[in-house]
Amino acid sequence: MDLRQLKYFTRIVELESITAAAESLHVAQPSLSQHVAKLENEFNAQLLVRGPAGVRPTETGRLLYSHAKQVLRQVDAARAAVEHGRDTPSGHVSFGLSTSASRVVAVPLFDAVRQAYPEVMLELIEGSNADLAESVVRQRLDLALAMDVGQRPDHMQATPVLDEQLLLVGLPLPDGARAVSLAGVAALPLVLPSFPNSIRVLSERAFSDAGLAFNLIAETSAVSVLLALVRAGRGWTILPASALGDPDAKGQDLVGIPISDHVFTRRASLCLSASAQQSLACKAVRELARALIRDMIDDGRWQGVTRLDG
Repeated sequence: MDLRQLKYFTRIVELESITAAAESLHVAQPSLSQHVAKLENEFNAQLLVRGPAGVRPTETGRLLYSHAKQVLRQVDAARAAVEHGRDTPSGHVSFGLSTSASRVVAVPLFDAVRQAYPEVMLELIEGSNADLAESVVRQRLDLALAMDVGQRPDHMQATPVLDEQLLLVGLPLPDGARAVSLAGVAALPLVLPSFPNSIRVLSERAFSDAGLAFNLIAETSAVSVLLALVRAGRGWTILPASALGDPDAKGQDLVGIPISDHVFTRRASLCLSASAQQSLACKAVRELARALIRDMIDDGRWQGVTRLDG
């Protein structure tokens, strides 16, 4: 077993495809398959299962993947320390954001990392809230700002940073109301995120607890589709203020209306994967993100949220 084999193996697990991994690594596919076969012979165990849905690690493969990520990170850290003559944040850091959060955080976070840690290559990945925390647990993401996650100390560190208010989003209401009741929301034609989106779960639970039937006319997993439908006047949706982007942007025609008799909030946490806890760069980016989020809330750049980390 050598570092090259571990690198190849982790890339296959992350891309769930030997073909895609070969293209990413610029290695011939037969050669990549041979390296996997050598690993399996060395461990005397099957590491990958190939099927129509792609390549998945076996239980032994998942265990090897977890250790391999830590080994590769330690090697990268050692290389960076030797090259710079000191421990300094450097290397690749992957950071997951939901579509709505990315509208607010992505550019400021990129700028802050570039200024503070020029040797860090930040990879910003947009994903659904349902997938972000799980990707951190599986170590396919180093960090993520994920919503309503449970604590899983053996797999990731989750630090709550803010509570985000959810609003009725769409064109202004016919009566020009600046607030609406939950019953009023239920009576409107609604376009909601598809399950297992956290907003959909919270919405369904709220309507059920209040004994309200609601008028669902469409559902989609894409925020861009939600916003296109409500902007076209087809209905209203429930989203955080961050989904609207810059409220001062030219051509902004949607409004966020508070739901007066029900507190719609979800909690965002900064999640750090188990292997990333050994990375100076990942820990540095996490602390930088915490400080940036705190400052953005305090100076009003991120509205509709309450910070939790003091």
